[in-house]
Amino acid sequence: MAGVKMNTIAKSLGAAKVIRAMPNLPSQIGMGMTVFTSTDNVTRIELVTVQNLINTTGKSIYVENETLIDAATAISGSGPAYVWFVMNSLILAAKQIGFNDSQAELLVSQTFQGAIDLFHQADFSCEEWIKKVASKGGTTEAALASFSSDYVSQGLIQGAVAAFERAKELGS
Repeated sequence: MAGVKMNTIAKSLGAAKVIRAMPNLPSQIGMGMTVFTSTDNVTRIELVTVQNLINTTGKSIYVENETLIDAATAISGSGPAYVWFVMNSLILAAKQIGFNDSQAELLVSQTFQGAIDLFHQADFSCEEWIKKVASKGGTTEAALASFSSDYVSQGLIQGAVAAFERAKELGS
């Protein structure tokens, strides 16, 4: 129901109280991210109850602006596919430079898992972590320069914005 607004849901169901949420696929294993909002007549106690329920599937953010549900659709709803897209590209690169299928998958999945775990264990931004890995004139710097010249970052940003625009269209 990406893009479907609370007013539409309320009218369709004849309900005065509506909570709209955008979970993502990792919710299936308790590692999800859900952004949710509600109509004004949902009480604070009801919101806390709903948030506690949602948090059994991972983490959550309550937002007052319903448009942020469409934004969450573009970032965390679609986000796992973006991660797997990048992972798949690195798996293909690993195979191209000599690793077999299982080695390539392990190399990439453990690298992603380790980077995420490290990100959560220290209070550094992504930019700060990048600086810790990228030595001047080194291999990481060469890869990052290639990503920049090929507009990889801009492409990812544009893709997420395109997902956001599509979520808004779906609600029109």
